[in-house]
Amino acid sequence: MRGVRPPAVAGSFYPSFPLQLSHEVERFLADGSNGKPCVAIIAPHAGYVFSGRTAGYALAHLSPEVSRVILLGPSHFRSFSGGALPAPHLGAFATPLGEVALDLEALSQLREHPTFAGPPQAHDPEHCLEVELPFIQKRAPHARIVPVLIGSQTTLAETEELARGLSPLLTPDTAVVVSSDFTHHGRAYGYVVFPENEDLDLHLKTRAERTAGRAAALDVRGFWHQVEVSDDSVCGAKPIAVLLQLLRHAFSGQGKLLHLSTSGEVSGDWHQVVTYVAAGYSGEWTPWREETLAPPAPLTLEEQKALLALARATMETHLTRGEQLALWFASHPVTPSLLAPQGAFVTLHTLPKKDLRGCIGLLQPVGGLVDTVIHAAVQVLYDPRFSAVRFAELAFLEVEISVLSPPQPVPAAEFIRLGEHGVILKKAGHSAVFLPQVATETGWGLETFLSRLAQKAGLPPDAWRSADLSVFTAQVFSESTVSS
Repeated sequence: MRGVRPPAVAGSFYPSFPLQLSHEVERFLADGSNGKPCVAIIAPHAGYVFSGRTAGYALAHLSPEVSRVILLGPSHFRSFSGGALPAPHLGAFATPLGEVALDLEALSQLREHPTFAGPPQAHDPEHCLEVELPFIQKRAPHARIVPVLIGSQTTLAETEELARGLSPLLTPDTAVVVSSDFTHHGRAYGYVVFPENEDLDLHLKTRAERTAGRAAALDVRGFWHQVEVSDDSVCGAKPIAVLLQLLRHAFSGQGKLLHLSTSGEVSGDWHQVVTYVAAGYSGEWTPWREETLAPPAPLTLEEQKALLALARATMETHLTRGEQLALWFASHPVTPSLLAPQGAFVTLHTLPKKDLRGCIGLLQPVGGLVDTVIHAAVQVLYDPRFSAVRFAELAFLEVEISVLSPPQPVPAAEFIRLGEHGVILKKAGHSAVFLPQVATETGWGLETFLSRLAQKAGLPPDAWRSADLSVFTAQVFSESTVSS
């Protein structure tokens, strides 16, 4: 006899009396009853008085013919990476409307994947999946559920692995429901971007439209980076990313924003506001498709301009917590060359003197070139050799990007071609790098160049003579060179 998880938030997030709960859910579902069925849905998970209407707009698109619902949501009470499944002894989740059976065979398959080894106890107090259950009970009363909580430490690469593990479950009668609220705004949430006035509702809905718009466009990179770089308080960003990986690799169809609302519309309290989004994806599941990445290639002028604009949008988004990054992804095609894995540096120079203001990068890529540039553009704002860059400075800084070839070791210093090669020096746990343009900008000869590189690594000037040296080339371009 398997156990049943009892409701944790009945009577607080939603009514505990079955008849009252039934009528309330039916009323919310009626508001969103128009439109074709969706195989995937994003819905909010706050108290029904605040988010029930938006949840109804989303879950009204769940087909009554669905026999399995994969439920994804964030873990609010446990911190971990990957996915957490219910305890193996459980056979159902309960609400005041009755029990919802777990899909035990599907859960057994997922337990074979190490990425689903998160703590089962995370489900005990969690509300995010539970509040979706009464809607599922009304719309798809015969569906079994596969509840998965996604940990806040989950990386972008891990979201793809989670999606890969879920993909064998995507039969034609399977739907995916992701539970997430969007921006939590106010001092109580530690996130204040907009003034607390009558325009806050519009500001939050505009932000939700742009951020969730990336999710509706099946753009996992654009959504992920917008949330991460702006530090947006979207509690279900990680499970949404898992869904977007599924849609990217195993779906044919399109997404659409269905409804936007805020808690302030109900409460009138603009000191503490949460944004709610309903989104739906109509189409069909497909077998998993692996992406074939193009090999690195020289960037065209348009790709160079796009990458420079990406670096600037990243810095503006990070410093203002704005939506510039989402707007970049909405307006720029991410070409195969921009997805190719390459190292890159972002350099900032003051205008008009062209003094160095920061230079940070990665010799080895983190994902595609766009991912590497975004990472470097955030880090360059905090180059430890300088004070942190302020937003007011950005208008007076020029952005330069160096896209790197893979480093290659050289047997001796005489193999280095100054002005063409960047150089990496390593010795006794110390390391440093100079980009190719350093030699051109300084006019240093080879020995001076290498002595300064050794000193940058915290070594004596002549340490380069017994150090390990590697070289790389770079495609270097700046805002002034692409516009000339």
